[in-house]
Amino acid sequence: MKFQLEDLTVYFPYEKMYPEQYSYMVELKHALDAKGHCLLEMPTGTGKTVTLLSLITSYQLQHPEVGKLVYCTRTVPEM
Repeated sequence: MKFQLEDLTVYFPYEKMYPEQYSYMVELKHALDAKGHCLLEMPTGTGKTVTLLSLITSYQLQHPEVGKLVYCTRTVPEM
């Protein structure tokens, strides 16, 4: 699926999206636009990884000047 999120074209690999995923993308995009940090939390099974990676790769396609974006994650066994 391809859709507009404000001024950004986002490429999402599935035909449907949870409302929470869209909200997650909006908050992440605002953090990227502000050149700030972002800490987002969603329950297990809500599609955090695919949401994050589709927004970040779409953002980098449109804004190559941002350079590297770092994605860190931690799972329960690592705690």
